[in-house]
Amino acid sequence: MSQLLPGNALGFVVVDIARLYRQAFEKAVVEAGLALTPGEIRALAYVARYEGSRQAVLAERMGVEPMTLSAYLDRLETSGLITRTVDPTDRRAKVIAPTKAAEQVFEEARPVALAVYERTVNGLDEEERKSLDSALQKMRANLTNDPQVLGETPVEQPLRGAA
Repeated sequence: MSQLLPGNALGFVVVDIARLYRQAFEKAVVEAGLALTPGEIRALAYVARYEGSRQAVLAERMGVEPMTLSAYLDRLETSGLITRTVDPTDRRAKVIAPTKAAEQVFEEARPVALAVYERTVNGLDEEERKSLDSALQKMRANLTNDPQVLGETPVEQPLRGAA
């Protein structure tokens, strides 16, 4: 039978790794008995990484529907882990930031995340890990126009052309 791309095409491998990594992380979070759900931890991590982003931009970066993210953010805000403030450039939009209390969540979740990472890169030496990271960073840069991902000044617009 004919295939779109031969062998272990990059897209299939990357998607499989992302799916398996996420499943392993979610299982590890549940087994560790952390106070937040895996989705809430993931949302909080994105809030911290892209602090000051609009909700819609965060949802797009995470690859979730805005209503899904909104539910996570509601629970995080109720727990005192994030703040939502009116975007000074567009009063209809909210910008999100972590609170100091979020650091305690990261302290608890960090060993879980590191264990999943170490399992994922098991068998790769330090040079291979660095090369893999560098290659993945370059590939992501080739496919995005998101200035925060590229390390440039943030532009808080929905990323419609970046997918």
